[in-house]
Amino acid sequence: MVASFIQLSYSQYNLIPDSSFEKNKGIPLTYSAIDYSGSWTSATRATPDLFCQCSKKQAKESKVNVPNNSMGQQEAYSGKCYAGIFLVSHSYYREFIQTNLNSPLEAGKEYTFKMQVSLSDYSPLASDKIGVCFLNSTLKLPHSDPIVNLQPNYISLEEEVGLDVNDWHELSFRYKAKGGESALLIGSFAIKRIWKTGNTPPNEISSPIYKRIDRDAYYYIDDVCLYEYKPEKIDTSDVGETPYFANQIQEKPEEIIVAPDTVQKMNFNEVVSLNNVFFKSGEDILTPESFAEINILLVYLKARPNLRIELFGHTDNSGDEASNQLLSQKRAEAIGNYLIKKGISEIRIKAIGYGSSKPIDSNLTESGRKANRRVEFNLIEN
Repeated sequence: MVASFIQLSYSQYNLIPDSSFEKNKGIPLTYSAIDYSGSWTSATRATPDLFCQCSKKQAKESKVNVPNNSMGQQEAYSGKCYAGIFLVSHSYYREFIQTNLNSPLEAGKEYTFKMQVSLSDYSPLASDKIGVCFLNSTLKLPHSDPIVNLQPNYISLEEEVGLDVNDWHELSFRYKAKGGESALLIGSFAIKRIWKTGNTPPNEISSPIYKRIDRDAYYYIDDVCLYEYKPEKIDTSDVGETPYFANQIQEKPEEIIVAPDTVQKMNFNEVVSLNNVFFKSGEDILTPESFAEINILLVYLKARPNLRIELFGHTDNSGDEASNQLLSQKRAEAIGNYLIKKGISEIRIKAIGYGSSKPIDSNLTESGRKANRRVEFNLIEN
């Protein structure tokens, strides 16, 4: 019997009028020039940037040249231009870019959104996510703070971009239209975590990125695309199940505005407890709320190939010690296996179960037993 499944398919009509920021009124030579674009604008008083390849003569004075500019070095993903925004900066400063769509979205139809994102070389901070919002019209707000009271679709930057400053990364999600949406808005509506990257502009380069303290997270954006999603059935005799990616649902994390000086710090060569990693009772199965904290480890391991990680599982003294030792080992291995599935080499991961042999609190109270049921880690620099 011939099986069939749903495969991703896109119409060829991109609803973004200038997806790669090429149709501009001129070639900008300095910052804050998103208005040079014929399609893209700022949604607030903040001033996003437009980067374009210049002539050799212009490049000597340009601060927004491609590939070398005051934020770093990056070739355009396609064409000769791209945009740039601060997802985090001084005080609560944020930047947003927006554009009208070629035609309004139709109620009930699904659309696939894609864009290329790159963390800039000189960005001292990295953010955990970026937001995309579909609106009935563009905005012009009299401030440069986060835009609130909207319902953006968040895309995680942790796993796909992390602290990498070299490559473009494709971010995407599916969106079911309410009907009438005719504008697209991109920016940092809310964040939960930001990290220090260890990067900063060289002393000889003048940059809007502040050099004295780590307050800025800056990202390049290119090739923004929006296509109507059209599933089509195809016959297959070898594949009998739906591809995993076809059933993904875009989750919307709780919106929290985080002050720019709230930086997630990671200690190396020091044993630290994972406080928000949870397992099903008596099992080694991670619960979904555990992934956010484990993803912090993932960001650092991906960005620093010289790091390896040791994971230590612990239990309280309930039950027999042989069972406790086995459970603690499997729980440590569960976190290691999650990291491996996300691309970390298994030779960089070591999992050890100690059972109840290393309590940090009394096993005579429930609160003490809870503290003893833990997984710890140690990031080791080679």
